[in-house]
Amino acid sequence: MATKNSDADAKDIIADVKAGNIKPIYLLHGEEPYYIDLVSDFLENNIVADENKDFDFSVLYGGEIRMQDVLAAVSSYPMMSNYRLVVVREAQQLREKDYDLLQLYAKKYNPKAVLVLCCKHKKLDPRKSYFKEVQKVGVVMESNKLYDNQVPTFIVNYVRERGKDIKDQAAQMLSTLVGPNLSLLATECDKLILTLKDDEKVISEESVQKIVGMNREFNSYELLNAVAAKDVQKANTLALVVAGDKVELPPLVAVFFNFFQNLMVYFKYCRNMDDNSAADKMGIRPFFVRQYRDATTKYNGFQVLKVIGILREYDMKSKGVDIMPGTTNGQLLQEMIYKIMHCNGKNDPF
Repeated sequence: MATKNSDADAKDIIADVKAGNIKPIYLLHGEEPYYIDLVSDFLENNIVADENKDFDFSVLYGGEIRMQDVLAAVSSYPMMSNYRLVVVREAQQLREKDYDLLQLYAKKYNPKAVLVLCCKHKKLDPRKSYFKEVQKVGVVMESNKLYDNQVPTFIVNYVRERGKDIKDQAAQMLSTLVGPNLSLLATECDKLILTLKDDEKVISEESVQKIVGMNREFNSYELLNAVAAKDVQKANTLALVVAGDKVELPPLVAVFFNFFQNLMVYFKYCRNMDDNSAADKMGIRPFFVRQYRDATTKYNGFQVLKVIGILREYDMKSKGVDIMPGTTNGQLLQEMIYKIMHCNGKNDPF
């Protein structure tokens, strides 16, 4: 089994085990740990009953053992169960040459044992002999990371599989707030489902903002990064989440002002410099130059000048100058972000 749809692969494996089609070896690998955990946990909970685990179940860790230890464990026959189950976590830490022994085991495996190898954050080489040998008798699943535009669909499917629903905009907001960490997203979805009343079926944007947003410490640099990258969806979402909080706008404006002032310096003097020279000129560390260089693909010099003007305007407004009574800092923040993200300029003065 080696398709590109990790979700379908994981569900197929689980369905096969439920149907009694249990393989002697499960080699789970790839950059996305969520599906590896999903399959491994299911096998751990369904191959050997809890009351028999002291006799017929072992967990080993790749950083502490050699493949010989794994094969010694999996060579034993079960005492109280139909199968002996051996799960190797962090199997990516096993030495590469140790996998030659896995090839030999696959050719003559214990029919009363199930070996599960979990290789997280690592894609194995399908050209290797052990890989091909395991495919003949067992299951090989590659767990791929989702693209950002696939994450909202994952959220919707996860919630619906648990008998509830979520609005598309709420799924997008959750994706933006949490990011592509599927394990964390699943945890947040579970929290949101638990907050629904008995007669409620759909998770709303307001619920995501309240339950997920309130548990995340607002970071002005996180918002700045979204603005610098002109990630409109993320910038607007972060601004919306903190709109109801007691955000102090002047310090946030200062962070933004410092960035765009440095970006103006980069435009004027540093575009043809290497990172070290640009860093010296701007008074920053070379590591940070890349963000300014990337920002020049999103903003031109005229836009930078306009943004600095916007920041000065909202610095004054945050201090009570020229605003309507009752206007909150959260509302001012949303306005400011909108204006920055949508300012335009055709000519580059630098």
